[in-house]
Amino acid sequence: MQTEIVRAVADWLGTDVNARIATVPVDGGDPQPPAIHAYVAVAPAIATPGNLAIFDESRHDQAAESQEPPAGAVPALYLWCRTALVLEGEPTPDGQIRKSRSPVQVSVMYVTRNTSRATAVRDGTRTLRAVARSLRELSKNANAGARQRNGIYIVLGEGPMVIDPIVSAIGKATVAGVLTVGYYVRDMNPSF
Repeated sequence: MQTEIVRAVADWLGTDVNARIATVPVDGGDPQPPAIHAYVAVAPAIATPGNLAIFDESRHDQAAESQEPPAGAVPALYLWCRTALVLEGEPTPDGQIRKSRSPVQVSVMYVTRNTSRATAVRDGTRTLRAVARSLRELSKNANAGARQRNGIYIVLGEGPMVIDPIVSAIGKATVAGVLTVGYYVRDMNPSF
């Protein structure tokens, strides 16, 4: 189930996040944060959502193993869903599960190669604000189709969104913030 959740969120960001980054509010005199870098995977690598440097732990070793992004693929977003899912109840005769939804967290990490930590933090926190805005859009009813994959349905992003402005390193790259989003999910096909 975590695979479907993280891929649905990553694929959504591949279609929406750069438009949000271009319009995120900034202080006068500050530049807009850079867009998530274009990235075209070279075979045998797996394509990224929207051909952007968006790597999720179910498709890309960069995210799964916290590796440095490929050369020239920064800024980038890494996504993972490492929450244990609580699935309670049994399917009723009509195929529904008694527990209507299970909480889950998805994390989005901003990775860059800025030499200035202040610039990395500024761009990272603003980019993650744009990511949060994008994920609020995903939760709207008009986008319900984008929230379902293989019978796993992201009900809504009702839980908290937490932006942690951490600064650390992955090789020569800088992690400049992590956004954790609280979702609720439902298995719409428990008797597959």
